[in-house]
Amino acid sequence: MINKIHKYFIYIFVINLFVVSSALFIEYILKVKPCALCIYQRYPYYLILLLSALFFLKNNWKYSLMILMTLTSIVGFFLAGYHVGIEYGVIDELSSCKTEISKNISKDILLKELQSKLAPSCKQVDFKLFGMSLALINMIMSLIFAILYYKMFSWIKKTSK
Repeated sequence: MINKIHKYFIYIFVINLFVVSSALFIEYILKVKPCALCIYQRYPYYLILLLSALFFLKNNWKYSLMILMTLTSIVGFFLAGYHVGIEYGVIDELSSCKTEISKNISKDILLKELQSKLAPSCKQVDFKLFGMSLALINMIMSLIFAILYYKMFSWIKKTSK
């Protein structure tokens, strides 16, 4: 059973590394600039990478790590869902996502605003895969991961008794 658990944590690490690598590939190689929420949506994956790597250092933490990974994926699901809501116009954008600039400001303030607003709007979908935005794909994946992590937690808990 221990070998199966190790194998699952290796899979978790590799899959999450692939997701993060894909996002970075799209940003830096394909030159698709991410919005602020796109960047925020990577953080749960970074945390899950850390937690799954931590398993190999602290094997006795497997229950806690699975719970944290499940909760992290749920947070990722809601963050991606919020982004999808913005893309479809159901939810208003955050101020950090808006690229609009006030008309009654000085040139210096305008220049600073332009420099800080280089990221695209969160409504704007610049890259699609299988006809879906990356935020929608991330929302679906985060939900699937949360369910899988919870199922793994249940299975590990049941089989280790």
